Amino acid sequence: MVSSTSDTAFNTEQFDAIYPTGVERHYWNVCRNAVIAKYLRNEAPKGAILEIGCGKGLVVAAMLELGMDIQGVELADVPVVAEAKDHVIVGKDVFDLDPKRFTAVRTVMLLDVIEHLEDPVSFIRRIRSFLPAVICILCTVPARQELFSDHDRFNHHFRRYDRDMLRAHMDPEGARGWSASYFFHALYPAALIQLQLKGDSGRRFTVPTSFVERIVHRTLGLGFRLEHSFLPSSWRGTSIIAVAMDR
Repeated sequence: MVSSTSDTAFNTEQFDAIYPTGVERHYWNVCRNAVIAKYLRNEAPKGAILEIGCGKGLVVAAMLELGMDIQGVELADVPVVAEAKDHVIVGKDVFDLDPKRFTAVRTVMLLDVIEHLEDPVSFIRRIRSFLPAVICILCTVPARQELFSDHDRFNHHFRRYDRDMLRAHMDPEGARGWSASYFFHALYPAALIQLQLKGDSGRRFTVPTSFVERIVHRTLGLGFRLEHSFLPSSWRGTSIIAVAMDR
């Protein structure tokens, strides 16, 4: 993921579970990419974007398709999707790279990353020090500690977030511009019920393969995207997206 320590770097089993071939067609990724794109357009400053802990480059590829100036860095040495191969560096800790190559970057994205870190506050401070031209940090995180499950343990999550905790980790001084919203609202009660009944929310994505499955997932992704647009940002969901920007 983002650090050279063994407790935060993903192993092969975890990458295969989270990034199976075709996972970009899953409704969760369809919606998440749309929500991220919305925040980049409406909340982030103009300028280049760097995703730290970008995995196989799925989000980088999606944002490139939308015409954004984006690149990614991934600690694990994993295969990158073809659409992003010229824009992603793998097998490298971002802090071991020359910061001069990122002088145009104004926004750093940490997408479902900081829940893997024991001390995310220090990590984000280090990013700001390492890349002083960056004025915006965008994060997505799993939400609501009451949903903590075997899925989180499998993926080495230290926590799930609420909006107050996320701001405390992204902007502990409370000095920056701030925007945050839950999303996947409808998944929250479903996940809570499943956890209470089964005690496990599952570990793996199921990739849609047939034409019908792809249509279903695209429709669900659109539905969750519309839900995020029209429901109050404070309504509980299974994820949070947030931006902390220098004033």
